[in-house]
Amino acid sequence: MSLRTPIDRLSFLELIDPSSLSYIDFSRKTLDKVKKSTKNLKEKAAKIKISNDEFNILKTRLSKKIDELDDNLMARLNASKTEKWFYAFSLYSIFFAGYLIGKHPSFFHIYYSILFTILMPIRLYSYWKRDFNYFLADLCYYVNTLVMLFIWVFPSSEHLYMVCFCFTYGTLAWAVITWRNSLVLHSIEKTTSSFIHLMPPVTLFVITHELDKEFKSVRFPGAASFNYNDWNLWNGILWTSSYYLIWQSLYHYFITIKRAEKIKKGKVNSFTWLRKSYSNTALGKLVNNLPEPLPVFAFTLIQYGYQLSTMLLCPFWLQSKRAASIFMTLIFVIACYNGATYYIDIFGKRLEKEVKRLQKEIAELQAEHLTNASSQNSSSSSLNDSKKDD
Repeated sequence: MSLRTPIDRLSFLELIDPSSLSYIDFSRKTLDKVKKSTKNLKEKAAKIKISNDEFNILKTRLSKKIDELDDNLMARLNASKTEKWFYAFSLYSIFFAGYLIGKHPSFFHIYYSILFTILMPIRLYSYWKRDFNYFLADLCYYVNTLVMLFIWVFPSSEHLYMVCFCFTYGTLAWAVITWRNSLVLHSIEKTTSSFIHLMPPVTLFVITHELDKEFKSVRFPGAASFNYNDWNLWNGILWTSSYYLIWQSLYHYFITIKRAEKIKKGKVNSFTWLRKSYSNTALGKLVNNLPEPLPVFAFTLIQYGYQLSTMLLCPFWLQSKRAASIFMTLIFVIACYNGATYYIDIFGKRLEKEVKRLQKEIAELQAEHLTNASSQNSSSSSLNDSKKDD
């Protein structure tokens, strides 16, 4: 067998051999050929007349399993029309964002707002349908709301501008690394998650470093009057902590306290999800082993410490356009790499898992048929012996 043998050139025995998986070429062209060959094989098998009832049952079950494999493969490889259109939309959105930053930066906050009004209702509906609506109270949505308030309601507020910059270049941007946000362009869910973490800091970058001074003084006077060189880090921490305290207080009152019974019954929020996801880590064990209600306070302090640590470099991003550009480029590349990992590793592993599952089921069916055939032969031999004795 060659290093990468097309799957349509393999014999049936080679196909069901697990050791051949690493040598098979799973390209789209060869998979289309497999689909066609499978269809022809089933048509030929349907014309074969076999008197053995057990073998007919085996043939029917095997044909059903092949159909299932075919459906799974095509579901993985052939995206729906919605996903195809959304892939095109996502790709063009990235291109158009770059065009606006370079050519018309004064329109970028409008572009961000339009995408926000398109994607957030979809996220609201999809999370509500999947019973994930408590996640909509997380910090990332709160920060996006603050950015929208600064853009359209309080553009003259210096402290709101500073808070938005610290939050977006702090928690939101670093969350791409911490929580492995993936820019998977065909997925509305994953692209929306990337949007709420990437677009706010890019918008603040444009407002801070790309806008003309005259336009900025009229449209965003809070950003124009802000003295970047004399920014006091402690003052920034104080203001950001105040807004963080507002969010955390509202979150624990309306989610942790008012929805306590639903959470106990299995309703998922970010706190319960993190406790379960990191239960095997040292920090997770430490938090989970604390007596109630201390885990909630520990989680709050850890999250607050994370926010403070990620905003320590904000003075550099504020003062240096080059440093801010490099940082945002790094975050975007990481999101793209995570998306590529999803496409290559996740899809590839799913395909390999489906093939291995089919091989296992075929082997079980063959073993079952051989066992039944052996028992039938034994019964026939016993009957013939009894007739001879008579």
